[in-house]
Amino acid sequence: MMPFPRHALPWIFMLITAGAWFTPVSVAAQDQPEPVPSEDLLTIFDLARAADPTLRGQHFELEYLREQRREDLSRLLPQVYASGEVRRTRRDQIQSGMAGEQELTRDFTMKRYGIDMRQPIVDVPAWHALRRGDREVNRGEAELEAARQDLVARVTEAYLQVLGAQSGVALATRELRAIEANRERVEGLYEERMVALADLEEVRARRDSASAALIRAEGELDVALERLTEITDMPHERLAGLREDALLPAPDPADLDSWVEQALTGNPEIIAAGERVSAAERDIRGARAGRYPSLDFVASYSYLDDLDGTAFGRKFEDAAIGFQLDVPLYTGGGVSARARGAGHVRDRERQALEATRRSVRADVRSAWRAVLSSGSEINALQQAVRSNERSLEAVDAGFGAGLRPLSDVLDAQSELFAARRDLAQARHEYLIHMVNLRRAAGQLGEEDIVGLNNMLAR
Repeated sequence: MMPFPRHALPWIFMLITAGAWFTPVSVAAQDQPEPVPSEDLLTIFDLARAADPTLRGQHFELEYLREQRREDLSRLLPQVYASGEVRRTRRDQIQSGMAGEQELTRDFTMKRYGIDMRQPIVDVPAWHALRRGDREVNRGEAELEAARQDLVARVTEAYLQVLGAQSGVALATRELRAIEANRERVEGLYEERMVALADLEEVRARRDSASAALIRAEGELDVALERLTEITDMPHERLAGLREDALLPAPDPADLDSWVEQALTGNPEIIAAGERVSAAERDIRGARAGRYPSLDFVASYSYLDDLDGTAFGRKFEDAAIGFQLDVPLYTGGGVSARARGAGHVRDRERQALEATRRSVRADVRSAWRAVLSSGSEINALQQAVRSNERSLEAVDAGFGAGLRPLSDVLDAQSELFAARRDLAQARHEYLIHMVNLRRAAGQLGEEDIVGLNNMLAR
């Protein structure tokens, strides 16, 4: 093949770069159906809140604890019982007397009914059980709040992962189109013997690699969408993306110690673990109170009709009112055993509380460092994008002047797309780290969903 003239290089460069960065609009595109409208974060969260089984299960758990508390309260309220009995009896009787033995048969109806009322006045174990129920309800409310914050974090993370995958597909598509445009034009120039075979094979290899990268990005998007579907129980196709001009929120407060302090006092998991300790302490008091006497106010009324036609028949009404005192003298060591067992449970819950505190503290510190690292990475990647844009311009100019080969142009384009892809991913990861930080501190709420939703493109 004859070498192509050097004066043709600028024209080759203009053809290649024009095809790489500008895509003509097809007239037939006007006949294509409109794209599926995108869903925003608020819409996804509303769907998840209505469908998430974990959050709904925690609602039922809280209602169960509230009913248990009402059951504990019932032990301190009046207990009224009514009873009754009607019995038809046939009695065969042999009676001895002056005239000898006589066999008698009698049929009669026995009627009995009554009502008993008991009002506890002093019942220390029942009182401690009621206070324990209060702690259990508080624990259930804290765990429900933890489940709410967990749902916010899961939805936000899954949504942002989809956005990251969508950005990866979009950038991979743009890169493939740019390389495809280069390939078509280089093939035309090769047929005219204006470029070398090595340049043609180079651009074809880049096209194949970009095609494989696009397939991989589309697979990652499918996986991310499936994770979101698991939470909402509904399929999704398109999500509103993060605006390029959206200002990423900075951590407030701006020091780690304040975040750790907020977490140790406001994290719902720590609150729930503390309520478990308080409930266990109430169990100890309730077990020890088994040695105390109990005092009840009692009242009863009963009626009996057992007349059988003999002198032994009965018919009476009783009404009684008074107090009943029960004093435990010896219970076989059961009270002491229950108190010791409750003490062991309390010690176990204290260790669980300490473990939760350490875990939350570590989560806050890790999330804080991740936020700072992501922020610095974003700044560096923004500079990298600008540098790669200038580098591509310089390489393009060098290629146009015949000083740089085509492979340098393709490398510069690839590095620019990689920097843009890394920047988009870093922005999404930064928001995920911010969500994790607020969740670890116990500050994550639905207002964070609203704030993030305002950063999306409409």
